[in-house]
Amino acid sequence: MLSKFNPLFFSKSTWLHLRIPYSLCLAPVTFFAFSSADSFGLIKGSLIFITLHFFLYPASQAYNSFYDQDKKSIGGFKEPPLAKKEVLWASFTFDFFALILSLFIGRIFFFSLLLCSFISKAYSHPLIRLKKRPWLSWITVAFFQGPFIFFSVFLSLNEGNFLNIHWLSALSTFFLFGGAYPMTQIFQHDEDKKRGDKTLSLILGIKGTFIFSGINFIIGSALLFKYFEVKEMPHFFYLFQLFLFPVIIYFLYWFILCFKDKKKADYKNCMRLNILSALSFSLFFIFVQFN
Repeated sequence: MLSKFNPLFFSKSTWLHLRIPYSLCLAPVTFFAFSSADSFGLIKGSLIFITLHFFLYPASQAYNSFYDQDKKSIGGFKEPPLAKKEVLWASFTFDFFALILSLFIGRIFFFSLLLCSFISKAYSHPLIRLKKRPWLSWITVAFFQGPFIFFSVFLSLNEGNFLNIHWLSALSTFFLFGGAYPMTQIFQHDEDKKRGDKTLSLILGIKGTFIFSGINFIIGSALLFKYFEVKEMPHFFYLFQLFLFPVIIYFLYWFILCFKDKKKADYKNCMRLNILSALSFSLFFIFVQFN
């Protein structure tokens, strides 16, 4: 088996299952942590970004692809090819390089990524399969892709100084980005039913998923407002609304479409919302970083 494994020359289908471009949809949390840190070094920040978005997250996505074996659309591409054994080896390879790179950033980042790697496997592996437990999977994903990564990046940039953590900003990521999680499942209800995965979106239903996501966004926004108020920069919150205005409009537009026709809860609209959200959030936090 190992003789057939060549980490340098993965097949095209394996590279697709790594879904590296899709990993950039998780960039807003990283940029938020950059903008909140008391000090920011370009080299260290770049290494953190590359480690997370070009190695850790693709590893997790490939691992999920292998154990899901989706026949229909998944986050990142519409028609997934068969996830062969090579996809699993690619996941382990990218995990390995993520951990190696994290050693150059610091011990906190290394152990954080090690834990994230274990959690991502617990999410997908059939022996544990957190994915089929709707509320536990939501809490896990919202925490580990939100506050946990925020803490990891923030502390890595601030050399482990826990006293300067901005808890409100970290908590806001739980709701701002945790609310997005069930939206990524909204077009996969049929596939999840076949596998026996009771995902949160499947439990909530299409309309319920939109309402749940909207409530989370409101809570996250309120926490973000409080954060900027404490930092004596309330004007940034109003700029936040300006940056997110296109996302809110498209979210409401898509909700109306799905209210009239459930078939509109499809891959195309989900990816549009994901990309628009990632761009809007990222641009806002980059703006905060340099102002």
